[in-house]
Amino acid sequence: MHNKTINRAGTLTNKNIGSTPSVTVVVSARNEAKTIERCIESLIAQRRSPERIVMVNDGSTDETAQVLEQFADNPQIRVINLESNIGVPGARNIGVTRSTSDIIAFTDADAYATPGWLEELLVPFSDPAVVASGGPDRAPRNDEPFALAVDHSLRSLVGSVKLRVKNEFAPYSPAGCNLAIRRAQFKAAGGFDERLDRRGEEKELIQRLRRDGGKVAYRDKALIWHHRRVSPRQFWRQTYLSGKARVDILRLAPDAFAWPFIGPALMVVAMSLMIGGYIASGHPLLLVPLAGYLAALLADGLAAWRNSGSFRVAMWVPVTSGTIHWAYGIGLLVGAYRWLTGSAIGSGKATANRQTDDLTNPR
Repeated sequence: MHNKTINRAGTLTNKNIGSTPSVTVVVSARNEAKTIERCIESLIAQRRSPERIVMVNDGSTDETAQVLEQFADNPQIRVINLESNIGVPGARNIGVTRSTSDIIAFTDADAYATPGWLEELLVPFSDPAVVASGGPDRAPRNDEPFALAVDHSLRSLVGSVKLRVKNEFAPYSPAGCNLAIRRAQFKAAGGFDERLDRRGEEKELIQRLRRDGGKVAYRDKALIWHHRRVSPRQFWRQTYLSGKARVDILRLAPDAFAWPFIGPALMVVAMSLMIGGYIASGHPLLLVPLAGYLAALLADGLAAWRNSGSFRVAMWVPVTSGTIHWAYGIGLLVGAYRWLTGSAIGSGKATANRQTDDLTNPR
């Protein structure tokens, strides 16, 4: 345990600078004025203090820049204000170029770390074969009922088919809000692909690192508290974009394919055909699978009630679990259509190949 005194100006005593490996935490922020201060303070308060914290303000239009200015006198923190929004992967790549640490850790500005987060995240790197590590992200216990329902659905069998459940060496990518990567391998791989500016850039990068033989470890105690979307509209859009991004990832990394990820798209097609068949024929048997599906959603809500003790959370769970299926599935189908019609990957916000230049020539 490393005792230290912390204030906003960055006064630290007995800071664990001399330990190996060295670590920089990179945080990309876009209009996160309400949450970014707590994020920074949680990073300053880490038991294993990072050598540097790089905050990249990705063209925010709210008060994010003003909040970051409060930490201007802290020598541990470097703030980069971008004039325009280039997307999360581009902003993270720029943050990495401001570091010379052995390990780069990433989290989000709408999240905050538990005190032992970084300490736990670094444990697997004692194995030279480990190139990246991650941990769980959960909604804060005092979050809004809808956000807590989202959190339940992302972890439940009905909501996400356990796709987010991890083990010691995760078979898929850790979340970008809870991720650490060796800087040397990050640079060698070319960093995050900035075309994936809608979502999923960390999954594609991890696949490249795995392709080169790297191991990706999971640490259950490396916990991040991550605020979920607080409205059905926000969550639908986020999940829909995740579905589209999954197809873009497969376009870049076909070896990242796994059958469970296309389940929601198959379900959307099957359910739509059954509903259409019922409307056309009136045959009641066509509604049996739909009734079973609705019963599964209600059962998921009851499970949430049992786990959380909150009726308001349980009430939202059929909506959040259903959103994961339908929004993600529709996103997959739209992404597949874009692929078949030759549409470009991502939205094109970032300048082509800029991340490679930045990573080759750190500033």
